[in-house]
Amino acid sequence: MASLREKLADALPGMGPHPDRAYRLREHEHVPDGIRRIARGQLDCVHDELSGTPKRKLPKAVHETRKRLKRLRACVRLSRDAIGEEAYERENGAFRDAGRMLAAGRDAQVLLETLDALSERFAGELPKRATRGLRERLEEKRERTSLAARGDDCGIDMVLAAVEQAQARTPAWTFEDGGFDALAPGLERVYRRGRKRMRAARKDPTPENLHEWRKRVKDLWHATQIVRAAQPKRLKRVSKRAHALADVLGDANDLHMLREYVSTHPQCFEDEASKAALLAVVDRRTEALRDKALKRGRRLYKRKPKRFVGAIERGWSEHASDHPPPLAG
Repeated sequence: MASLREKLADALPGMGPHPDRAYRLREHEHVPDGIRRIARGQLDCVHDELSGTPKRKLPKAVHETRKRLKRLRACVRLSRDAIGEEAYERENGAFRDAGRMLAAGRDAQVLLETLDALSERFAGELPKRATRGLRERLEEKRERTSLAARGDDCGIDMVLAAVEQAQARTPAWTFEDGGFDALAPGLERVYRRGRKRMRAARKDPTPENLHEWRKRVKDLWHATQIVRAAQPKRLKRVSKRAHALADVLGDANDLHMLREYVSTHPQCFEDEASKAALLAVVDRRTEALRDKALKRGRRLYKRKPKRFVGAIERGWSEHASDHPPPLAG
């Protein structure tokens, strides 16, 4: 389930002692300069977090790095039309591949957190003995993958090399448009795809459809963080709603992963009744989260894409007047 850190991640006005790394455009900032600054800031944070990190702190650094790589991908999706298809494909692929290098070991931790949350919510229906074997197996798996990750210097070095290459490329990103026009097509695409995925999930709420919708919701969350200066109060609300919806869909996906694991590892249970009890609460909780997500989604995506983006564009025009000349093209 979503951690407190993740629930607070919407508040990104700056990065502590590094305000230039803030994941948002400033009010009077030239858009291309701002996008390059945002990308550079995330890359710098990744480099700082992975370079020289003690082995015992590496799992936390890896987790933070994976989130930053997702923010980077959302940033280039938003800028896709302005930076061009070739640059988009190159950068999106690089950040995706770097994230995959760090993916090992997360599943066991997520499954344990999901199991703990279920055990707390349904304490009366899930006695500890019913899930003891499953928990022990997941803890063993987490420890094995954690040890492997701490010893995988090669993987960390490869990610750092990819980050350094991206740091060298970022200053050369060129934009066909210099104002909000650089972002408007990408923002409309992000919003439109989210609505489309919501309709697909409403029509056929499979785990796959819900997971695909979640990815598009997270794109919207990150995009509204970047352009918040256009309508600070309204976009702060939209961003929080998108983040909350992504959390709900993420919890549903974690439950799906737990269900799949339980179904393929029946030996973790002393008897069939314990396994059936766990699956029953998994299904009940999943259905509740699905209904909650669809309700929140209707509120988040109530406007048509052009109207949604048009209001933001007007707000940007008001806030971006008299901005200084660009630092680069």
